[in-house]
Amino acid sequence: MANGAEPTFGRAELSDQGKLGPLLLRVYGPSLARTREAGDRAALPASSVEDELMAADDFYFSAIDLMDCCWLARAGNEPVGAACVNPYVAELQFVAVLPEWRRRGVGGKLVGLALAELSRRGVDHVRCELALPLADEGGRAFLERIGMHEVSVNVVMAKRL
Repeated sequence: MANGAEPTFGRAELSDQGKLGPLLLRVYGPSLARTREAGDRAALPASSVEDELMAADDFYFSAIDLMDCCWLARAGNEPVGAACVNPYVAELQFVAVLPEWRRRGVGGKLVGLALAELSRRGVDHVRCELALPLADEGGRAFLERIGMHEVSVNVVMAKRL
């Protein structure tokens, strides 16, 4: 729970492995019900989004240069926010801040650190796919506040084989 203390910011470290996935699941988990319901209506298997979120640890901690592109806000030893970029595809892949830590500059600071890393690596642009079923009402507004704008609309469709 948010107390009066300010979070600390830094790169993800090996000791953070196993904490990123649960953080993402806490932030995005409440929005997953809509994805599951749509799959149920189409008689599709349960959404694998939960698995994908938990797999973030494997992805970011599998290569040191990707781990170096994941920034965490910590309250004590626990992450309260994360911003991760992939410099190989110029993508802001995750911005997640626990609800009780929002509206305190945590997301903006994390994104600033992550985008500075992309710039340091010579990347001159960044994209972010906003998964609307996962985005809460503030997610899109946050991305617009940091200067991002919509360039396309994607629809994900599925079919049972």
